[in-house]
Amino acid sequence: MSAPEVVALFAAGYVIGVYATAIGAGGGFLVAPLLLLRYPDAEPALVTTASLTVVALASGAASATVAREGRVDHRLVLALALVAVPAGLFGAVGTSLVPRRAFELGFAALLGLLALYVLWRPTAGVQPPVQPAWRRRLVDRSGTIFSYGIPIRASILPNVAASFMAALGGIGGGTLGIPIMTRVMRVPHAVAVPSMHLLIVIQSVVVVLFHVGLGHAGDPLRDVPWLGAGVVLATPAGHRLRRTLGEGPLMRALAAGLIVVAVRMAWGAL
Repeated sequence: MSAPEVVALFAAGYVIGVYATAIGAGGGFLVAPLLLLRYPDAEPALVTTASLTVVALASGAASATVAREGRVDHRLVLALALVAVPAGLFGAVGTSLVPRRAFELGFAALLGLLALYVLWRPTAGVQPPVQPAWRRRLVDRSGTIFSYGIPIRASILPNVAASFMAALGGIGGGTLGIPIMTRVMRVPHAVAVPSMHLLIVIQSVVVVLFHVGLGHAGDPLRDVPWLGAGVVLATPAGHRLRRTLGEGPLMRALAAGLIVVAVRMAWGAL
């Protein structure tokens, strides 16, 4: 790999890291298309392994950065992991069964639909309490109290679907999970973002190990050290950006990125 390629990959990783950390994602929805572009003949499973490795590094760094704020709902993350990990493993199996063209078109359609939904509702707003609900109360390090109720039955299916599609698409799931957490599960955005980062780490590590066990390792992994270094070093800047901007601007930024990537992937697959 040439020096210009290394610099370009590091720079790409840094930009992706700032953006992904701010919006509560692992960056896989940007890393996966980049790897598909760089390795046009690679099988989806190989791209997914490399992409999720970068995602695990990015979200791991983000989780470590925000841990001191005390805004991670650990019990919620554990409950979601019990649903997300099995669904993610099924998605991992699917990557070796789906043709590349169908993979790209389906991924583009998913991102496009999600972007339209986020643009339609960029903020969750004040939502009335639901019954029955899992009542949660979280006090962060600054003393701020977050009280919310999670509708359990309504939350299970969306999270299963999101975890399956995320693993299938080689993304961490933040682009799908944040809207679900804030809209369906009614978790405050300030709690949803750091909690999602920790959930992404758990799911991504398990799915990557599963892929490696199946022998899904190839050329795309060569880009991981440089992309990974970029996303990890970008974490503090992304964290500062998240604290500066509110939920509305961050969700619109998420939608904009989704649209760009969806159009690019659909164009390349046609």
